[in-house]
Amino acid sequence: MALVSITEAAKLVHRNRTTIYRDIERGRLSKTVSPEGDTRIDTSELLRTYGRLYPDVANGSDDESARDKVKVAILEEKNRSLERALALEGELRRIKDQVTSELRARLTDKDSVIKVLESKVLLLEYDKQVASGPTAKKKDNGPVESKKSWWNRLLNR
Repeated sequence: MALVSITEAAKLVHRNRTTIYRDIERGRLSKTVSPEGDTRIDTSELLRTYGRLYPDVANGSDDESARDKVKVAILEEKNRSLERALALEGELRRIKDQVTSELRARLTDKDSVIKVLESKVLLLEYDKQVASGPTAKKKDNGPVESKKSWWNRLLNR
């Protein structure tokens, strides 16, 4: 994490200082206040907001070491961004696997319920056929009573 001043930030992103201040005010860009009270901007925030940094004009000088420091800071921030992206990708894969497992379990449950319902429908159809069939028996010279299905006998007690 490299913190730079507003002026350095403006040079790094090829913008005016007023643009940097406006973006901070609108909440588009986050700032940090140092213990001395100076406003600082993290280079990762500049990358997030503006997408690219131009280190060739950093610190307003042609000093090689200053440019190298900024380049190293940029590379470190890109590395951290890639690590965060990889971590997020891993988390997304884990969540996808969880959702897939849950959906498979639901499909298995649904198939079980369908099989139970199909068997109940078949049983009801069989009971209807038995109840309306031609078999009838006499009971002690009394009226003819058709056979009741065991479901009907169970429910009509």
